[in-house]
Amino acid sequence: MTVISLGTFDGIHLGHRKLLDRVRQLATAEGLESVIITYKDHPAFVLNRKALPKLLCPSEVKEQELKRLGIDRVDMLDFTRELAETSALDFLEQILIPRWHPKIIVVGHDSHFGRQREGNRAFLERYATRFNYRVEYVEPQLIEEQPISSSMIRDFLGAGMIEEANRLLGRNYRLSGKVGTGIARGREFGFPTANLILSNPHQLIPAQGIYLSRAHLEHASFFGLTNIGKSPTVKHTGVVEIETFLIDFSGDIYGDKIQVELLRYLREEKMFANTDELIAAMHRDLARASSLIPELQA
Repeated sequence: MTVISLGTFDGIHLGHRKLLDRVRQLATAEGLESVIITYKDHPAFVLNRKALPKLLCPSEVKEQELKRLGIDRVDMLDFTRELAETSALDFLEQILIPRWHPKIIVVGHDSHFGRQREGNRAFLERYATRFNYRVEYVEPQLIEEQPISSSMIRDFLGAGMIEEANRLLGRNYRLSGKVGTGIARGREFGFPTANLILSNPHQLIPAQGIYLSRAHLEHASFFGLTNIGKSPTVKHTGVVEIETFLIDFSGDIYGDKIQVELLRYLREEKMFANTDELIAAMHRDLARASSLIPELQA
């Protein structure tokens, strides 16, 4: 038998963590396996809602973070049209109970599943005796009297308010993918960059600008300067790219996996009159980043 919770868990923010802590505590107390049932992608992409949310956590980051927080098992479902049309009772009776055998189902204030979101707390409590489980409710984590939400964090990221977003996430926001090829102009300026190709194109890219960052490669991590933007001084494609200069690093990492944590927003991206002005600005950015790094290492 298990202690389970079911949901999208996009971001795995402080509100989610409060619920996850309760799942873990109950599993430990009862000597059961803790299980999170979630989705490989956001359900909205299947439901074809007009305003599709950008992901905070691609599936591999979500699984990594859930396990880091002490969850024993993470099961990721494909959110299909068929699943979207499955009634809450059918899902409960035909899938959830026989597959996961829950002794305890932990829910939050916005927990739901099944067609038309009918599988909420009241629904689960109504069928608890029939299927021999109990329901544990976790109050939302509040900030300024409002429940912390993924949409709140998306708003902060969209405004470049990275420290506020990180505070609600309880960790630093990460962009995840592989190092791709660019036009290599940064190398000419003494600032070679790793061009990040997102593993999931639906992941939210924060506001354009220059960030102090920390890049995680397979075997090492480096502080860096990440430019999110169009690099208008040297490029004319109009395409937003994510490029990171790794401080005190040299080597070829094309094709390697990389995760870039965004730590501080330093400034807006600017159009400079010439490359000399751009290089001078990059040196100023590096000096500022270098002055901030010691406090991040403390």
